[in-house]
Amino acid sequence: MKPPPSTPGQTPLDDLSGLRIRSIRTAAQLNEAEAENIRKAAMKYLVARPSPRSARFDVPWLLRLHAEMFGDVWEWAGTLRTRETNIGSAPHQIEIDLHNLLADLKAWESSGMDLLEQAVRLHHGAVRIHPFLNGNGRWSRMLSNIWLMLHGSQAVEWPEATIGASSAVRDDYLAAVRTADRGDYSPLIGMHRRYVNAAR
Repeated sequence: MKPPPSTPGQTPLDDLSGLRIRSIRTAAQLNEAEAENIRKAAMKYLVARPSPRSARFDVPWLLRLHAEMFGDVWEWAGTLRTRETNIGSAPHQIEIDLHNLLADLKAWESSGMDLLEQAVRLHHGAVRIHPFLNGNGRWSRMLSNIWLMLHGSQAVEWPEATIGASSAVRDDYLAAVRTADRGDYSPLIGMHRRYVNAAR
């Protein structure tokens, strides 16, 4: 099956093996199926405050969250990638980097760092590791939102359809992530604040 075209900045879909829904033929159909799967995960974690038991923030739960978001569509959902990609940790380093990110998260929480900045750093660290074949950005944004909800704060309402397509919003988002790569989180924090306020 020929893969649908990818948007610049996304991991290219050069292999559709593992696609559970064989009737998918277009990028629009794939996006629709993934969005419905993600909606189910959002209902579980973002409608009401999740419990520490349901959102454990350990590595097995990080993988399970990806499976909850994409498992209706992809057989490999929740499975760490085993091949190199143009961004992200080397495959043998992914699990170690996820453990380190969670250790950092605990340190940020203990330090009294502003909650939104904790979520932004979690979001950025997760997407930078890029643990999965696809869906890393959406998984990272969901992860940071669950962290906010777990601590009694409001989730960020990202315009996912716009971020997932060629747009000025996507360009701003990718630029903010690249700036965070250099240690400056202020543009990404600004985007988080913008979409929290837009939801009010």
